[in-house]
Amino acid sequence: MDIKSEKERLRLEMKQQRAALEHRAVREAAYAGANALFNPRLLNLLGRFRGFASYMSVGNEFPTDWIHHELFRVGAPFCIPYYQTESKTYAWSAFRSQDPLTEGYMGIPEPLQPRLVDPATIDVALVPGLCFDVCGGRLGYGGGVYDRLLPTLRAGTLRVALAFDFQVRKEALPQEAHDLTMDYIVTEKQWIDCRLARRLRRTRHG
Repeated sequence: MDIKSEKERLRLEMKQQRAALEHRAVREAAYAGANALFNPRLLNLLGRFRGFASYMSVGNEFPTDWIHHELFRVGAPFCIPYYQTESKTYAWSAFRSQDPLTEGYMGIPEPLQPRLVDPATIDVALVPGLCFDVCGGRLGYGGGVYDRLLPTLRAGTLRVALAFDFQVRKEALPQEAHDLTMDYIVTEKQWIDCRLARRLRRTRHG
């Protein structure tokens, strides 16, 4: 099976598993994920940064509302993607708790009055996806949104994936040249240092 076919097979499998989640499980994961992201160990790392990027979760995506609540609470500036109709591309818009939202492209909420954010000011990006491996490989939805958004970030910006624990595999995901890896993965049960996992994998394989 070629890489593209394997990716499509995995997308279908992950979508089916995620669709089977009960609402209560999603809400519990939202709370647990926020606690995991803001635990003292990881907060010590994230506390060095000031600019955050996140996403507006839809359906049974890993929820971001509790995480946004915490970012608002501590006064951390952050932004979310919005779709630029004229150029048909995504960019980053500042987002505050009082900002009204509208249904954007593909039904994803976005600011009604977007305010463009320079990607160079983003220190940490919270990234959705359908599947990840422990070394940071990511499988997206196939639309290429984050394949185009992530390269706009400056070198050194931390890429932190948010996922349900069942979405994380030990086996390497099929990857193409344009696929970017994550630095950390946060689930409702654990957080994974992908950079360390990559170093260990390289050591094992000499």
